[in-house]
Amino acid sequence: MKKLEINLTDKDYSILKRIAKSEGRRLTDLTYLLLGKGLDVFFMETMVYIDKEPDEYSSKDLAQMKKNAELEKTEGWTKLDWDERKAKGYDHVCTGLSNHVHSEELGRCHDPLIEPLSERIQSYALEPIAESYVTKKAEVK
Repeated sequence: MKKLEINLTDKDYSILKRIAKSEGRRLTDLTYLLLGKGLDVFFMETMVYIDKEPDEYSSKDLAQMKKNAELEKTEGWTKLDWDERKAKGYDHVCTGLSNHVHSEELGRCHDPLIEPLSERIQSYALEPIAESYVTKKAEVK
C-alpha cells in the first residue's frame, strides 16, 4: 500500500480537522471521502485515458492478444480489411482504461475507471463506520 501526503498551512489543517470533527469523522476519513468524491466530480465531464498495466488485462484479453499476434503473422494479413480480419477471429483488445467507454452489453457509455476508484477510496472511510454502526446497533437490542 502506498501513502499519499499533501502539505497544508497550519490554519488550513486546523480548519479541515474541525470540519471533520463537526461531521463526526476522523480527519483521515474525511480526506478519503473528499478524494473519492472529488475524483467523481473532477472527471464527471472530463475524459481521461491511461495505459493498462500487465495485471489489468483479463485472461480473455490475454488469450485474444495471443490469437491476434498469431493472425498478424499470417501471409497477406496486412491486405485484409477489418471485416475480413474479424471473420478470421481477430478482435481488438483495448490497451488502456478510460472513464468514458461505450458498452455493447449496456447499450450506453459507462465509467470503469474513475467511478470504481472513487468508490474504493471512499470505502476506506465508510466501511469501518458501517461495521461499527452495525455492531453498536446489535448491542443496543
